[in-house]
Amino acid sequence: MRLIIIFFALIGVLVACNTDKNDEPQEKVEKSVEKKPEVLSKEALNSQILLLNDSLKNLSISRFMMDAKSDQSQKIVLDTKISVLRQELINQNLAYFYNYSNDSLAPYCLINIYGIYDNIKAYDLSLNYLDTLQHYYPEFELPNLILDLRAVTLDYVIKPRDISKIKKAYEELLKSPDTNDEDAKRYKNRLLNIDKGFNDLIN
Repeated sequence: MRLIIIFFALIGVLVACNTDKNDEPQEKVEKSVEKKPEVLSKEALNSQILLLNDSLKNLSISRFMMDAKSDQSQKIVLDTKISVLRQELINQNLAYFYNYSNDSLAPYCLINIYGIYDNIKAYDLSLNYLDTLQHYYPEFELPNLILDLRAVTLDYVIKPRDISKIKKAYEELLKSPDTNDEDAKRYKNRLLNIDKGFNDLIN
């Protein structure tokens, strides 16, 4: 069971400029694209993310408590609400990252998005946001929990396996000051058999 990683409140308002498809004059469409949306303050964004987190958590618990006898239409409605809230939470994190990228909380926005995608098993997307984080914030130290999840995901989930990325992920864990001796031994043993996938190891 993978962990849901939703960190402290941060984040902002996603701006999406939706224009009608071919039934508007071209000039009007161009004006709508050029119009810049209002950016909320950090405090306002913080309040929004807290509200979204609480709402998503409560709905997710309600959905988890449903059993096979629950009304199917209610399940569909709840799943839809969860999906909408999840996307809005992603949007809020992105908005904070885009608008306040120099703020100390901005890296956590990307971690939030990583956790959301990881939780719904969209692993390629989740790993992309970790890569983005390390690109923009190379000095930011990721927790070992996330580093370990990334290594395992690359090693056993993503297909085809990218040996160079898997090796780099385990080597990063070995360099971490938070890696204990037992885990270090496990990572070293895995590196010795890095060419073998899960099926090869169990056979």
